[in-house]
Amino acid sequence: MGSSSLRRLFAAAFAFAAAWVQPGGAATLANLYEVTVAPDPAAADQREAAMQAAMARLLIRVTGSRSAPIDPGLQPLLAQPGGYMSSFGDDRQGRLRVGFSRGQVERVLTELGKPVWGPERPLTLLWVAVDDGAGGRALLGAGEPTDCGTPTTPGMARMLATVREEIVAAADERGLPIAWPLLDLQDLNAVTCTDVWGGFEDRIVAASVRYRGDAVLIGKARPGTFGTEVEWLFVHGVEREAQPLAGVRDGIDAAADRYAADLATVGGASLTLLTVSNVLTPADYGRVVSYLERQSVLESVDVESLDNGTLRLRVAARGDARVLERVLALGGVLRPAAASSSFGGLAFEVAPGGSPP
Repeated sequence: MGSSSLRRLFAAAFAFAAAWVQPGGAATLANLYEVTVAPDPAAADQREAAMQAAMARLLIRVTGSRSAPIDPGLQPLLAQPGGYMSSFGDDRQGRLRVGFSRGQVERVLTELGKPVWGPERPLTLLWVAVDDGAGGRALLGAGEPTDCGTPTTPGMARMLATVREEIVAAADERGLPIAWPLLDLQDLNAVTCTDVWGGFEDRIVAASVRYRGDAVLIGKARPGTFGTEVEWLFVHGVEREAQPLAGVRDGIDAAADRYAADLATVGGASLTLLTVSNVLTPADYGRVVSYLERQSVLESVDVESLDNGTLRLRVAARGDARVLERVLALGGVLRPAAASSSFGGLAFEVAPGGSPP
């Protein structure tokens, strides 16, 4: 059965799949190529300075490399950022908002052999405990911080706000989706301040399951000799990566570096064969095909057949097979199949309760 026949057969499935809503982990950053920067009052040409600063930040986001702005191979983009700009304006805070053409930037990066990290990105859940150095501790959450049995002093309030602002700014600069725990009764019955400060990561990870993130970042912040110091622990599956003494943004940078190493692609597209098993209903078909068509790492998706619940596709994909497998498994719709397929290429199966496309 060809691609066009399958699409006609399951056309109604797309309406159902689009309406199917369930919280998911990975996020797609629609504004990845829109960068906000503060104006440089010392610059003779504010517009040009803003474009160059925005391009430098964009290259860090999209290549996943913090050294991208000083990479000699990327200087042409930094020298003439206006050639890639799609919009320019300001926001209510007086900052400058610069938008760039995703297609143009990605094409140049691919031609230069540089990595491209697409807008589909893992979601990281943060558990951060703050010690003010004077006996007070609190947990940062999605709403107001939760104190750990001591009143929140003005000094603690300022420290909490500063730590949160630095984390959020770092995540924005790296294009990293983050989430904070609600710190509601369910959270606080499962995790205490002592758990976070004492490093009982198993309890924290168990409490994090409800948020369906891809990784957990645990931080213990305290005043240090040269500013706020944080002991970070990055938990990704069964792996643990510790930073015993670091700055506030270092945990975010380490997570982004790790994700980019796993998920960024290098080079143009090549044909890859995919098989997806457990495609048993029109809704399954609609969800899988719509999900694949929205992945930036795939330049084309062609359905070849659907037989006995096994969907076979031929895709033009950037990057090698290992990167493609990691990227496609991010959204919770597909998971690598336990057994390889005799069809060749990569084998997946529909994940139980998978996220919508």
